[in-house]
Amino acid sequence: MSARRALRRVPLVGLVVVACLAVACSSSGQGAQGGGNSPTTNPHCTGKPLQFTSIVTLTGPLSIPSLTTEIKNANAAALDAVNAECALGRPIAVDLCDDKSDPNQAQQCGLEARSNGSLALLGSSGMFDTGTTAARLPGVLTAGSTVFDLTNSQSFSSTSGLTLVVGGGGVVAGLGKHENVFVVVDTAASRAFVGITQKVAAAEGVKVDPLFVPASTTDYAPVAAQVSEKKPGSVSIVLPNAVPFVNALAAEGITPENVPMLSAVTLMPPNVLAQLGSKANGMYLLTQQVPPSDTDNTGIQQMLKELKDAGFKADGDALSPASTGAWSNIHALVDILEKLPKSEIATLTSSQLVEAMKTAGPIDRPEVAPFDFSKPAFPDIPSLAGFRVFSRDAMIVRVENGKYQRVSSFSDATKPFKLSP
Repeated sequence: MSARRALRRVPLVGLVVVACLAVACSSSGQGAQGGGNSPTTNPHCTGKPLQFTSIVTLTGPLSIPSLTTEIKNANAAALDAVNAECALGRPIAVDLCDDKSDPNQAQQCGLEARSNGSLALLGSSGMFDTGTTAARLPGVLTAGSTVFDLTNSQSFSSTSGLTLVVGGGGVVAGLGKHENVFVVVDTAASRAFVGITQKVAAAEGVKVDPLFVPASTTDYAPVAAQVSEKKPGSVSIVLPNAVPFVNALAAEGITPENVPMLSAVTLMPPNVLAQLGSKANGMYLLTQQVPPSDTDNTGIQQMLKELKDAGFKADGDALSPASTGAWSNIHALVDILEKLPKSEIATLTSSQLVEAMKTAGPIDRPEVAPFDFSKPAFPDIPSLAGFRVFSRDAMIVRVENGKYQRVSSFSDATKPFKLSP
């Protein structure tokens, strides 16, 4: 089955693993309520706000919201900063709408987005197609994790879990290894995407051996035993809750310090690293956002300053790349729209916003992987070429004493990564 056919046929909930890779998620933590971010403290920034809505799953049985506070704070700090500058001559407002893990509530969020004057869905289009169908709005700077994000002609995702999925082979090759056991939650979509990963990795001299785990799994000891029997050269992990599996691997004598282990930063946020303790040390994680702990990065420096100015926690070591992504989306939106004439911004419509995305050209901010909405990221991979994925790059961080340490620059995820010590 092709990836596109799998994506069309699987219920959106079946794509949760891809969503986890593309947006900040974890299997634990407390939910937060949705809310609005209101403009502005600048008395000279007047006029009707440029309104956007983000449909997010913050509560309910499908929620994985441990990093919700980070995302909300970063979003609010960025809005405070751009509105204080009145960068576009009009304030920007973003409403967060919680779909509560319910397709009916997602539909209500979509209807609210359509009725509140939103120009587009920004950052997140939600987990259910009922929300995007009801909204009938474009999606901008979304996470590239849903059917809408990946296939709708008016969707413009700045990141995508698919880039991270195919990047695993590049990490393994960069480590000088040639075999990888890929442990992944079992859905039709994940099987299709693992097939793509195998082909990309094979071109890099890496053999990927998948081990599909039912989503209902709670006892990971048998899974870890299967991995141990394979005597893996390296292990990739794409599971909604990696903690019990990594613990089970450790019980088998397999740790990142003796067998290279890789995942995505979004599957290993700070609270998960805290739960794993030293068992996470040495793990390699893919990301399309620079960790806030990388304070040499000029984008991160600006983000931490804006968080502090807004009264939020600004300790880079305690924050995850989820903050980076949410903050950067607001600034990237301004980067794109400030190219328009002020007269057009004054009367901006959804259709004009779509045209602005199409003609934005390459966006290369220091804190996120570069993207370009004018062309697909993977024209050379037939099974991915039709998806609306616009960034091909990722970077690698290594877990050291519970913190992220950058060990590569942003580079093509389909090629072997050059890893620094």
